[in-house]
Amino acid sequence: MKFVDVILPLNLPDPLTYGVPLQWQGQIEKGMRVEVELGKNKVYAGLVYQIHDVQPELYAVKPIKGVLDKAPLLSAQQWQLWEWVAQYYMCSLGDVMQAALPAHFKLMNEHVLVWNGMIETLPQQLSDASWQVAEVLQQKKILTLGEIRDLIPQGGMSAVIDELLVTELAFVRESLQETYKEKVEKRVYLSPAFAAENVQEKLVNDLSKSPKQLAVFFAYYELSKTQNQVSTAALLKKANATNAVLQAMVKKGVFEIKAERIDRLQYGTLAEVLEIELDAAQTKALAQIKENWKTKDTVLLQGVTGSGKTALYIQLIKETIAAGKQVLLMLPEIGLSQHLFTRLYAYFGEDLGIYHSRFSNNERIEIWNKISTVQYKVIAGARSALWLPFQDLGLIIVDEEHDSSYKQADPAPRFQARDTAIVYAKTWQAKVLLGTATPSIETFFNTQNGKYAWVQLTERYGKSQMPEVKIESAQNLVPALSNIISKPLLEATAQTLNKGKQVILFLNKRGYAPFLLCNNCGWVAKCHHCDVSLTYHKYSDKMHCHYCNSKYNRVVQCPQCGLQRVSAKSFGTERIEEELTRVFPNVKIGRLDWDVVKGKNAYANIIQDFEKGKVQILVGTQMVVKGLDFENVLLVGVLSADSILSFPDFRVNERAFQLLEQVAGRAGRKEEHGLVIIQAYNKTNPVLQDVVHHDYFSFYKKEIEFRQSLSYPPFVRFIKISARHLKETVAAMAIQDLVQIIQQESNVQINGPAPALISRIQNQFIFEAWIKTGGSLQQMNQLKQKILVAIKAVKSKKGNANVFFICDVDP
Repeated sequence: MKFVDVILPLNLPDPLTYGVPLQWQGQIEKGMRVEVELGKNKVYAGLVYQIHDVQPELYAVKPIKGVLDKAPLLSAQQWQLWEWVAQYYMCSLGDVMQAALPAHFKLMNEHVLVWNGMIETLPQQLSDASWQVAEVLQQKKILTLGEIRDLIPQGGMSAVIDELLVTELAFVRESLQETYKEKVEKRVYLSPAFAAENVQEKLVNDLSKSPKQLAVFFAYYELSKTQNQVSTAALLKKANATNAVLQAMVKKGVFEIKAERIDRLQYGTLAEVLEIELDAAQTKALAQIKENWKTKDTVLLQGVTGSGKTALYIQLIKETIAAGKQVLLMLPEIGLSQHLFTRLYAYFGEDLGIYHSRFSNNERIEIWNKISTVQYKVIAGARSALWLPFQDLGLIIVDEEHDSSYKQADPAPRFQARDTAIVYAKTWQAKVLLGTATPSIETFFNTQNGKYAWVQLTERYGKSQMPEVKIESAQNLVPALSNIISKPLLEATAQTLNKGKQVILFLNKRGYAPFLLCNNCGWVAKCHHCDVSLTYHKYSDKMHCHYCNSKYNRVVQCPQCGLQRVSAKSFGTERIEEELTRVFPNVKIGRLDWDVVKGKNAYANIIQDFEKGKVQILVGTQMVVKGLDFENVLLVGVLSADSILSFPDFRVNERAFQLLEQVAGRAGRKEEHGLVIIQAYNKTNPVLQDVVHHDYFSFYKKEIEFRQSLSYPPFVRFIKISARHLKETVAAMAIQDLVQIIQQESNVQINGPAPALISRIQNQFIFEAWIKTGGSLQQMNQLKQKILVAIKAVKSKKGNANVFFICDVDP
């Protein structure tokens, strides 16, 4: 008897074992998907993890119900990646499967309606809707619920299914259905009989009696000169004709119509592939990177903002794909992926693909297939691109390696994509390039202790210089103009606009006002489900919770004291946009935050408008900071720098310096000297002084001494454990018990337990404990095992079954 251990896309601690019927023995390999049953009525597509002959003792083994693949989905290198992520980040292989595979590979059971083959004629008493469905079902034999719903758009699907079941025309069956469908387009071809010119001349004369048909023929002739294929939709639009006219020409034998599969991922034609030109500093840095790769697999490229790091990426990518290998270019944000893709496409054309979570499920499958067949030699994408099925990965570039977006917060696996990329590269014997102007403390520390190599670009590309940075008091206001934007920033904005240049204003708060406050009693509007204040959004005239997405009507009368003295306090990007519109009524102002970026192309459209000069002032959150290159931007303003510097986190200074230096880098990237104005109440903060001088090394020296004195990373590692439950006392007691067990089993320092910074989200109370460990990798692994055993022990106690524990490694 043969058995298989199967991974399901669920948070299960271990793979489940199933039996292999004789008909499939010898046909199954690790990494193939099989159809399995879980419980009484759930069917999944699971992934074969191991094949063996050891029968489990704890439960009866069910047989697999089918084999879904002819070849494994995952390579050996992908398996190594999955296993390392699951082990290091303390999650299950099911969690990794859920994150890594496109939705179409993670099939679940679906009810289908199956035609009863014993029935020959349809009964006359059927309703019209049931008759319509029955006719289609008789021909196709099987219909999914979605297909039935499409057949009766007027509704009443349940009544139709009941009628078909009662009359025994059909029965219900559970089945796994492949949900991926190829995209098909109807195309028009001229019949071979009309290929000759003299025949076409006769045809034109004959069609002169039918002006509409003649218009269709001329439209086809015109389109066929510029397009390889002519779609029916394009032809009818060009000719301003109906489908009936086209069908009449098909009946005459003039045209043939064929339904053909087309690619969902079409990026347009490429006139000419560009070549990259490097200046002396870039050429020197390129040589240093290659030389360092001889002894170190990972190199940090630290280049000031605007130094031309992307040009080096392009050159290294060209050389790697010329050697027959694939490249992964990782980017921290979806929007940045789309922005950079346009630039890279000019150099790599159809060899380049893009991947991120905004793609549809069908598009993700097509990208997956193009990577696995090496149609894409380069992929630019966010952290999820790590899971793609590369065939021969030669280089991974992590752009803006310092960015916190590389760390996934929820759901599991809570992995750090930069660190995971370095581990993954080793499985391919590939090289890694980390690029940034402001390295993370951990990365730069690794260059100083010899783990990574380090290459610098200290000057901006071309003739541009680093922008001047000024710190202005947030209290220097002219109330008649604005109670938010300081007088120096308003004056500089006006001067910049008068020069025909553009302005970026950065504020890391969405919405119109971060909270509503009663000026009489101090009541603050809070979410009913989360322990956070509600953000007021003027466009919807509602208060939004940015944690659970609940929306509430705006409060005018205070529910606590009854007075109508509730007003908006502080400000967000929406308020800044309104303020600027009032001060500069004739200036086009754009906003870039998650509230306006709706849909796959929204970000790219806003950026494109700004690049083309259709927008003069761009207000935004972190989206305007990361890697964007605008040659016409002369002024950057930072509003409310104090809020960036006051967040309760040991990385607050690091993130503030990186954020401010990165946003400052958007100014004056060409010949003119840029200006950055930072508004702050505390102008003497040491981080601000380092930003003024663009002095990363001064900042690093102070920060690394601070980290060492308090035993913070990179000198130790943290594991944050959170306990969540609907009852506060249950969550508090569960994590207290867990901490006691861990302290008994291990000699580690534990901070907490204590309520989380946001102590309640979606009605669940959250308590945290931070475990600090500085041991070897082996000791770290032993500690993780003890934590998992302790969690299992705590959850087995009465009343703790529904406590949800989350382990976050390197938070």
